[in-house]
Amino acid sequence: MPSESSIPYLSHLCLLAHYKTLWVVPYSDPQIRQEGPPDVFTTNELYSSGGKGCQVAANLRQEMFRGHRSRADKSTEALYAATRREGFNDVVRGRILSGNYFLLKQNYETYFIKAQKVRRLIADDFAKVFRSGVDVLLTPTALKSAVPYLEFIREDNRTRSAQDDLFTQAANMAGLPAINVPAALSERSLPIGLQFIGRAFGERQLLSVAKWFEERVQFPVIQLQDITDQVDAVSQEEKSASFP
Repeated sequence: MPSESSIPYLSHLCLLAHYKTLWVVPYSDPQIRQEGPPDVFTTNELYSSGGKGCQVAANLRQEMFRGHRSRADKSTEALYAATRREGFNDVVRGRILSGNYFLLKQNYETYFIKAQKVRRLIADDFAKVFRSGVDVLLTPTALKSAVPYLEFIREDNRTRSAQDDLFTQAANMAGLPAINVPAALSERSLPIGLQFIGRAFGERQLLSVAKWFEERVQFPVIQLQDITDQVDAVSQEEKSASFP
């Protein structure tokens, strides 16, 4: 269990679900101890400053946006530009611009290479923890429980992403396998997840531990029909408004 998980922004229900593992694991089974992986705030800043933008820019350099397709047919370049302008919101367009900026030849050494060096330090911190005898790390998945879609879209997407990605970015930066397992329900009967992080190329062990934990927690079945119907209705309205 990472000691950094006890941060001020973590809801008490997520923290309670985190420590619920102590009640699930009997004394005869694998032992639990606190560890100190990379600071989640440092990882968040690194990923937000260049990771997301560089990833989006690199992925879209060769691929066409799948889904909406603009009717602009003056040239291939015009088609790509119009499709991305019409099909992406301000957050995604901002990531594309920032990613291309960081990957420019004159900025590559200043930003991207330095970020890669910090990323290597994060990976080394994880490797040090796993070399100490730890098999799997357990962290909260998010700062609070899941939220309904209508509540999610009311908040600024950039703020929401920064909050919800806080614990999951470290594994991405270190190139480690991770999985979310629902562990409890909030007061509104919405799921609270826990994240298991495994060693590099240790997917088999990670999935085995996640399955073992899931069987013992016995997470209740959630009736999703009303939620999915509501999301489908909102999505249909948004699609109609965006692409008349």
